Amino acid sequence: MELQEFDWSDIIWKTNKKRWINSLHAMCSYLAMFPPSLPNYLIKQFSQPGEVVFDPFSGRGTAPLEACLNGRIGIGNDLSPLARILTGAKVNVPQLQNVTRRINQLEDNYTYTDVLNVEPNIKMLYDEEVTLPQLVYLKNNLKIKNKVDQFIMGSLLGIMHGKIRKDGTSMYLSISMPNTFSMSPNYIRNYIEKNNINKIKNDVFEALRYKVNLLYKEKSNNYVKGKAYGFDAMKINYNRRIFKENYIDLIITSPPYLQVINYGTYNWIRLWMLNNIYDSEEINEKLKSNKVYTINRELKLKDELRLKEYLEFMKEVILGWERILKEDGMAFVIIGDVSNYNNKYIKLAEEVWKYAKNYTSLKLIDIIEDKIDTKTKVTKIWGNKKRGEATKIDRILILSKGNGRMPNYTTNIRDHFSYFYK
Repeated sequence: MELQEFDWSDIIWKTNKKRWINSLHAMCSYLAMFPPSLPNYLIKQFSQPGEVVFDPFSGRGTAPLEACLNGRIGIGNDLSPLARILTGAKVNVPQLQNVTRRINQLEDNYTYTDVLNVEPNIKMLYDEEVTLPQLVYLKNNLKIKNKVDQFIMGSLLGIMHGKIRKDGTSMYLSISMPNTFSMSPNYIRNYIEKNNINKIKNDVFEALRYKVNLLYKEKSNNYVKGKAYGFDAMKINYNRRIFKENYIDLIITSPPYLQVINYGTYNWIRLWMLNNIYDSEEINEKLKSNKVYTINRELKLKDELRLKEYLEFMKEVILGWERILKEDGMAFVIIGDVSNYNNKYIKLAEEVWKYAKNYTSLKLIDIIEDKIDTKTKVTKIWGNKKRGEATKIDRILILSKGNGRMPNYTTNIRDHFSYFYK
């Protein structure tokens, strides 16, 4: 099907986004996340209850959670251990009473934990009399393979750092700093010295109970349990123990952006909490290496990634979808434009399709533009210079296996989808 022109000026996931925010989405903030209203809308339009929705780059689990909340089987995958835990906690939510009971049990069994050997970069963030010893205790005692402990860990990661209120109180555990990402240690150290910042003494168990109760504020009677994995985005497509052929109904995903983010660097505090399984540099390297079967070499996914390597990586990911998508399955791929790549402006979604179309049997339905409000972007706090490097326009690459699906028309904007099957 040839690309169709269409006016998406009244995009439903922007105009109705507040209506679709479930409290579980607020477990932990995350860089480069799309609004829950986007997968909510696509899931309702292009899938039925009980069907399978997959996000191979799941981040904090927004798309898989929306699938689960709407009676679909949400499956998320991400190489980052932080993303894997957040997705896993959201697609396998335990009962609130079980979470509360476990927090109380941990508190009852708590004994002061020495923080002498904790690295200085962590010590400068937390009160060493109450808060940090409790964090180290939980770090050593939470078993994240258990779904209750995984949920508690995901909740704890969400309050590891954030801003202090004007009255000096905070639901977060650290000195005042952004809750979305970890500032660099040197920046934080200089900021503390310059502004004479004091640590706050927060009881972690009390803060956890408060956070957890907020997450269970809204319930969904349609919730269906999903799954979370931590595989390479290409390799999982060929893992027959996970995906049979023609298994996935809908793919909704946002791959790593070109020339924007090092996920390990900006999550070093939360990664410390994950029992030192990985440090930030290990995460950066882990996310950069993706084995490509057809060319038998390592591709590098990083801030200054060469365009050709990114396109080759995305081509291989898309080829894997041919096996796992059902005969009428569809994929919605959100890819940000790159405004300053070798002094060029690149519509990356269009470049991905130009590169992949001669290799894949998947069909192009459309590529639509989704402008981003830069005033609300997390990266605005870096100032105008950095803000100019951030993605200002997302494009949604829409692919189908076979002829794809007619939308369910669950909203009052039927005309917005009439162009799909002219």
